[in-house]
Amino acid sequence: MINRIAAVLPFVVFLAIYGAAIGHGFISDDFGWILDSRVHGARDLAALFARSSGFYRPIVGLTFAADYALFDAHPLGYGLTNLALALACAASLFAVTREFGVPPAGALLASALWLLNPHGLNTAIIWISGRTSLLLTMFALVSALAVLRGRPFLALAPMAAALLSKEEAVMLPVILLAWWFAIGRGRRPDGKRLTVWIVCAGAIVAIYVALRAGSGAMTPSTAPAYYRFTLDPAVVLRNVAEYADRAMTFPAAVALLAWIVLRPSPRTGLASREVLICGGVWIAGAYALTVLLPVRSSLYACFPCAGSCLVAAEVASRCWTASTQAGRRRAAVAAVVLSLGMSPVLVLRNRNTVANARFSTAALHAIELAAAGAPAEATVVVLDDRARKPNVETAFNTQLPGAFELITGQRRTFWVEPELKYARALGFAPPCPACPAVSVDLRGLGQGIKP
Repeated sequence: MINRIAAVLPFVVFLAIYGAAIGHGFISDDFGWILDSRVHGARDLAALFARSSGFYRPIVGLTFAADYALFDAHPLGYGLTNLALALACAASLFAVTREFGVPPAGALLASALWLLNPHGLNTAIIWISGRTSLLLTMFALVSALAVLRGRPFLALAPMAAALLSKEEAVMLPVILLAWWFAIGRGRRPDGKRLTVWIVCAGAIVAIYVALRAGSGAMTPSTAPAYYRFTLDPAVVLRNVAEYADRAMTFPAAVALLAWIVLRPSPRTGLASREVLICGGVWIAGAYALTVLLPVRSSLYACFPCAGSCLVAAEVASRCWTASTQAGRRRAAVAAVVLSLGMSPVLVLRNRNTVANARFSTAALHAIELAAAGAPAEATVVVLDDRARKPNVETAFNTQLPGAFELITGQRRTFWVEPELKYARALGFAPPCPACPAVSVDLRGLGQGIKP
């Protein structure tokens, strides 16, 4: 009985925590992305693959278009989509782990570790725009699964979808090729198939690069300074350390706990060569680009974390097989305690994002009421309190015009006091003394919204 509880409880905890955290509102980039992704016909649908808002991620735009058609501007539907994508990632990781010969319980552990990792996934689910990392991870795992099942050419389709979801997928052909060589002599590519596959993968990457260039998306030379690659040792080494922590510490700690509690024989091999190679290549390839960026994001941990969860599940499964019944009972109890213990950790990790989502919903309602009787040409002056969070800056940044348009269907000119960073550079300006304006005081709004 305790074994079944231990197997199911992580997923119950995940659904309970994130089910309560989604649907409270949109944040920052969400508004503009949803507005730009709305489609009214085939021409608009095709246009998603021809334009960018800085990044080139048309598959993400397609999901926003579908959500808008189904849910209009109601955030709960978008949150449910993100939740479903996270579960799809977990299911794909389960299937990948099983292909390495890991027992079902071990594969469930891999999925549970990925879902309960306190880094990255909370942002990916609660912040609607964070689905970029979910789509990347899901398509990457599906492509890896095709390679493991001896269908490398079938893997090219989800590989292309991953490329059209997030930039880190540019390393996915290298990862898949390394997996193809590592998964066993009987399934390794012969020269002809290998050559054809490399040509096909190269063609897909070339088409992606051409589409991206035509869309006007940022490049390493045109991106803002914080999105330009750097080889500064201080930046790279700090990124390596921080990202290793975000993607590997939790799975590694659970694997170590399994070894301590299960007490396997000293002769027990902790992981197969295939799993170690494939897991290591996955982590290194998934982080190959992001460790070179000055900007840091926990979202970058979602993709590589799948590799560390695979290795941790293999270690824990081997320890389980080599343990005694008493050791397995101890491990099941430890799994239950760990799952319950992660609940407050995840709630605390989620609270700031949830608070910003709640604030944005309440703020837009207040602004809509205040602006209802003002002339269309009047500037809406929003008074913000930067001493407390959440506030206008943390919930919207410079996205207030798009947020108001998405919710009300109306376009307004906005100015925020105190002045937002980069506001004037993006074309914002305070109203002139003689210009019509309406003020909305949001300085006390955040007090009732606890982070």
